[in-house]
Amino acid sequence: MPQKTLKWLGATMWMAAAVPLALFSLVASNLHQRALADARLRVVSAERIAEEHALKVFETNTALLGLVADAVSADSETTLQARARVLHEQMVRMTADLRHLQGLFVFGPSGQMIVTNRVFPTPAVNVSDRAFFRHQRQGGAQPFFTEVLTSRATGEPFFDMSVRRSGADGNMTAVLSASMAPKYFADFYSDLASKDRDLNIELRHADGSLLAGWPLAPSAADMPGVASAFASAAAAPNAAQRIVAERALGRYPVRVSAWIERSAALAPWYRQLAVLGAFVFPIALALMYVAWVALKRTRQALRTQQALLDETARRVHIEDSLRQSQKLEALGRLGGGVAHDFNNLLMVIANNIYLHRRLQPALADSPQLAAIERAVTGGTKLTAQLLSFAHRRPMRPEQVRLQEQLPGNKGLIAPAVSSKVSVEVQVEPDTAPVTVDISELELALINLAVNARDAMPNGGSLRIHAANAPAGQAPGLEGPFVVISVQDSGAGASADIVERVFEPFFTTKEVGKGTGLGLSQVYGFCVRAGGSATFHSVVGEGSTVRMYFPVAAAVDPPQAAQVSAPRAMRQGKQPLRGVRVLLVEDNPDLADATKGLLESMGCEVMQLDSADEAIEVLRADAARFDIVLSDIVMSGMADGIDLAARIKTDHPALPVVLMSGYSDSLDRASALGVTVLPKPCSPDALLAAIR
Repeated sequence: MPQKTLKWLGATMWMAAAVPLALFSLVASNLHQRALADARLRVVSAERIAEEHALKVFETNTALLGLVADAVSADSETTLQARARVLHEQMVRMTADLRHLQGLFVFGPSGQMIVTNRVFPTPAVNVSDRAFFRHQRQGGAQPFFTEVLTSRATGEPFFDMSVRRSGADGNMTAVLSASMAPKYFADFYSDLASKDRDLNIELRHADGSLLAGWPLAPSAADMPGVASAFASAAAAPNAAQRIVAERALGRYPVRVSAWIERSAALAPWYRQLAVLGAFVFPIALALMYVAWVALKRTRQALRTQQALLDETARRVHIEDSLRQSQKLEALGRLGGGVAHDFNNLLMVIANNIYLHRRLQPALADSPQLAAIERAVTGGTKLTAQLLSFAHRRPMRPEQVRLQEQLPGNKGLIAPAVSSKVSVEVQVEPDTAPVTVDISELELALINLAVNARDAMPNGGSLRIHAANAPAGQAPGLEGPFVVISVQDSGAGASADIVERVFEPFFTTKEVGKGTGLGLSQVYGFCVRAGGSATFHSVVGEGSTVRMYFPVAAAVDPPQAAQVSAPRAMRQGKQPLRGVRVLLVEDNPDLADATKGLLESMGCEVMQLDSADEAIEVLRADAARFDIVLSDIVMSGMADGIDLAARIKTDHPALPVVLMSGYSDSLDRASALGVTVLPKPCSPDALLAAIR
């Protein structure tokens, strides 16, 4: 043992000069690479966070501008000015919690500001000389981003994201603008770089102009609102002296970059070299070994901690999503229930107005009654909005000739895809008409166009073709069908993805870029229309979605009415004289008003409070009645749809008309083939339905 110790000491002394020098060089090189790698990691991490933040802001703006586009529709500038207060209040609600947004604006074709979320009345500001407005008027790429500008109203710096709104004729009807504050981004970058003083972050326009950054460039800090136009971080003259991460933000003409000066990244390395040179090599090597072990253990602990934090964040996100879903469902049910009760009240008012005019002809032109009618109309629109929010809006199918409908939808589809994607719409001349809800058809086409756009990031072609489906082609369906094919030239999808595309919430897109509801809406729409949908795809060759709809039944030409009995329906003061009606309504006021309305038309009315009573009465003597008029939502074991189904089975010759202000079961009613009147409905609509 001693000998060995001596030999070891001798060898140590002999190598005392060579080994420290070799180890010093090796450790210095390793620390140099590690310092650069750490700097790259910091830069890439900061760039990714800044990229995700900017994308979320721009996607939020895109969705917000979409909502504003829906609100303004294709109305003229005069119409929008008349609706300015309503639009202002709606836009205020939309932007209540959006800190990044400086302002939301709607400009008319002349460049005049029509409405904004910031103030009302709208100030007299005209932007026709602004570059963004000229770009939109010329039909340029969407959306359009400006450099940093100065507000003419407040003097605040901002940069703008705008989209064009066009009418059916392709002419511009409005420009929708979302202005963002550079300070919002600068504050975010400041927080992101708070623990890394060497970190630089910038948000730049594709033309190189500075939109926001940290630390701010002197020109941007000293002159707010003036774009600092110089090259990107990667292309700057001193780029070789920087460690840079830079990325373009998808379809937005904006780039995010982060960098650290190379000298700042290597500053810790120089300090480490000084420490290593100042100490005796054996002591330095021992310290480095301890530091290496500690670093290794720390890194392992940090990896474990980060995995735990990621899992916790994922669980929190899932729980938040579940709570949000439950909240929206509860709000939807509440809105639908309120709409039902409110529609009953409105129908009581509408029917009594009609009766009042018949009983008091002298008051037929009363301005007070006209005011009440206008209030009923306004209430009806309000309940329609509640039902739309609650996703309980009934389908409104109508017979559609695709030769006339689809070509007009090209202008609706084109803005939803990239300018690099060509859109072709073709309808065969002999294509039969179909019965669909036009708004649902348009939504399905937009959903498919958006999916196709995402599958073709570098551009391609989108072809929409409609024709009569060959016999037996519709999957699992019999009879004549029409097929609408939507084909893209994108990347395609593998077989395992094709099997799941119509599942709700299934998506292959990144988090925050897709809900997984687009194709499920398409499939659900086709099924509710009596058809189906299929998805075909080949990797590398693109995808094709085919929507099948049954051919619309031929409409017989109107025949002359046969008048042969005392109960025949005749025009005049009592156009339904002698018609025997079984009225089923559990709301006493509405029942009385409807009964009086029908009797004023000449009907003989028996009123019952529930579907259960009606079933018993009809079982005893269904021949007493010519028609059954029933509400859908009622208390008791059976509702109006159950009653209609029972009548269809037991008394198929007895007509049924249903009424509802809201129902979860409207699809069942449509499947029965019975007429469903929305509440409130006008006396003329009720008369037409009974006829």
